[in-house]
Amino acid sequence: MQKYLHLVPNNLSLDFIGKFKYFIVFSILTLIAIVAGLWTKGLNYGIDFTGGTVMRVKFNQPHSSESVRKIMDELGETEASVVSLGETNQEFMITSRIVKDEKEQKNIVPINARFLSKVGANEVTVQSVDVVGPKVGAELKAAALRSLFYSVILITIYIWLRFDVRFAPGATLAMIHDLVMATGFYMLTGREFTITAIAALLTIAGYSVNDTIVVYDRVREMLKQSGSNLPLPQTINKAINLTLSRTVLTSLVTFISIVPIIFLCKGEIQSFAIAMCFGIFVGTYSTMYIASPFTIYVEKFLEARNGKSKPSRQASKPATV
Repeated sequence: MQKYLHLVPNNLSLDFIGKFKYFIVFSILTLIAIVAGLWTKGLNYGIDFTGGTVMRVKFNQPHSSESVRKIMDELGETEASVVSLGETNQEFMITSRIVKDEKEQKNIVPINARFLSKVGANEVTVQSVDVVGPKVGAELKAAALRSLFYSVILITIYIWLRFDVRFAPGATLAMIHDLVMATGFYMLTGREFTITAIAALLTIAGYSVNDTIVVYDRVREMLKQSGSNLPLPQTINKAINLTLSRTVLTSLVTFISIVPIIFLCKGEIQSFAIAMCFGIFVGTYSTMYIASPFTIYVEKFLEARNGKSKPSRQASKPATV
């Protein structure tokens, strides 16, 4: 039965490390583009962070999302989000942002009252209305970003305690790489960046670190073997090949559990699932082409600092937990 779990043969010898320079250049250019985009364009923050109104309505007759969105446009809410709920095309969740000008905001009739007046109380029922004030949204945004920052710091501390100075920088760099990439996903797709997005980033960070640790553990096991005289680059490349089956199997199982959410759910849950699928790919990519090659650079740096011209088995002694 165990043989069926090996989706990828253990005797593969694919050259991952030999091509890493091309992927590092690609990652650097992509990260620069994302940072530039965040600086100029920014993220599409949801009402969790900006303030706004979430209204759930039910029509007496079926409507399309386009027709409901047209109603919102006629009310002046051109940036409103409309999501159909259920299969009857009668229930919708409408998200409207709060006007930034406080003086103008005071003179505006609440969106639920304007919507009822526009459509008619006999044609639609407003089931619920949730309002988030701009000040509350700003405080929630700051708290969410702080929690993300503290979580990354704690994960970084764990990495540096778990591995020695050769391995920890690569794992840390790969995690930051994946977080920036995932943030870029939200920027490029225009999906709302909400509390759910923060949860997606933290999940992606954990997934990335876990995948990197699996490869690093295999590298340390190989370095502990007394008969192993392979240089560190070949050792890492062999470790990636040996763990490739596990990586593919784990990613496949995760995809199987997430993909149905993408097709069956809408709104923030759907965005979370799509971001996770993207994060799984990026996390695997960063383990092979960011964390692992950076470990080789750190090894060379330590050798140069210690005045060693060639790698030695003493320099490649196993890390201590």
